[in-house]
Amino acid sequence: MTKLPITEDQPRREIIVEQNRCDRPGLGAYREFTPFTSLTLIPPDVIQPVDGGYSPGPGGLSLIGRHAGCRSVFLMPWFSDASPSPEDQFASEVIALVDEILGLEAERVDDFALRIDRPEGGPVTMNLHNIYAEAGQLDGDARAERLRKAVLAMMPPERPDTWGEAAPQLLPAVRTASWAYASAGDGRADVPAPFGRPLVPFVKVLCAIDSEHSIAFGGVDDLSAWGVSDDEALHTAAENLADQPCEVHRDGPVAMIVAPDGYASSWLAVPGLLAQVAEDMGGTVVAIAPDRELLLLVDTDDHDASVEVLEAALDRYQAAPRQLSPVPYLVAESGIAPWEPPSGHPAAPLAEKAAHLLAAIEYAQQRTRLEELLAAEGEDVHVAEHTLMQTENGPYWSWTSWVRQVTDGLLPQADMVLFADNHDPDADFTVPWDDVLRLAGHLLIEDPACDPPRWRYRDWPDGGTLESLRACAVPFPG
Repeated sequence: MTKLPITEDQPRREIIVEQNRCDRPGLGAYREFTPFTSLTLIPPDVIQPVDGGYSPGPGGLSLIGRHAGCRSVFLMPWFSDASPSPEDQFASEVIALVDEILGLEAERVDDFALRIDRPEGGPVTMNLHNIYAEAGQLDGDARAERLRKAVLAMMPPERPDTWGEAAPQLLPAVRTASWAYASAGDGRADVPAPFGRPLVPFVKVLCAIDSEHSIAFGGVDDLSAWGVSDDEALHTAAENLADQPCEVHRDGPVAMIVAPDGYASSWLAVPGLLAQVAEDMGGTVVAIAPDRELLLLVDTDDHDASVEVLEAALDRYQAAPRQLSPVPYLVAESGIAPWEPPSGHPAAPLAEKAAHLLAAIEYAQQRTRLEELLAAEGEDVHVAEHTLMQTENGPYWSWTSWVRQVTDGLLPQADMVLFADNHDPDADFTVPWDDVLRLAGHLLIEDPACDPPRWRYRDWPDGGTLESLRACAVPFPG
């Protein structure tokens, strides 16, 4: 099995991705790479690895006691059937730090998180998945400082009331579309939905309100209070970043930007400066931000360096607690865009894999969040899966399904659409996405609330449309 981590400050679980061969008759051999046909979400505090498999992990209990005005945390493993898991120990460590640094009480809640009671503003939830992963990669003073910052971030400063107060604090924050979508729909009254704009497919630029220990995101209510438009706020944020020094570490055809802390990837939103860096490097330069803390640049005229950097970026993206994008973006003064390698370039298969993997993971995370929201609202909507495939030793491709028996569905964009009739499986056929939009677009309405984009359908194509679609049918790739 392959583990692909989920992103950013959302509650993070692990996606278990089955890799197997297809035995469906007539489709040939392929590997199925994504969780999109069966997504298994496993809370790390409930499931523990055992001999290559998984089994329910120990509960492990903590007892918090007070003495002489101080509070101590005691682990009591005898209340469980085994010693505390690493996650339990980590949660107890953070609870102690919350008490020590903030003087507040915290308690463990579901989904590897803490509930921190604040005297003003009500309780706040501290999700531990990402900080646990990050702390596991550090030790000594670096680990202690990372935990201290994470705890301090739970007490954000007051939001600026005026444009004069806000403008100097703004910086661009590049985040995945699924992260922004989840943030906009989390329903917390004290956290306004962030505003932003698309940067490249599946990636957005938001407006961060930066402070010493935490990052908040500007919302529509903030714009009203400041008396400015979202464009003006984002423009000011980009200017603020451009005024800061851009530390470029270069080694031949490769360069790396790792600052400012928390905003290295934000230089993607300042293309003019990146274009200057690219000009100094020469050739055709692409930028890759596998997570928000790193921005890589490589001259694609150097084939060996291009392959090496794209492979490293894919590995880092799949392992990062706070994923961004493994896609290489062509750098230009006017902005960035997904790089389209010239024919025969040895990095072309890696660029194709990166683009498909980003889309697959973004749609999987969006689907999970959408199903939660729809279930909470009592809506019966079929959120179609986006499935990533690879023919044996061949290219990657994706597909989704338009099911005849579904009367309210949301389709993701994919390379292929399988038209499926549950009552007549032999009548299934597959049509490329562009042909589906051209011939059956009148039955599809793009949902303005969905990012990544989805199209709502409520009807099955009529006889004439179905005949036209069949005329464009292609074999299911195999």
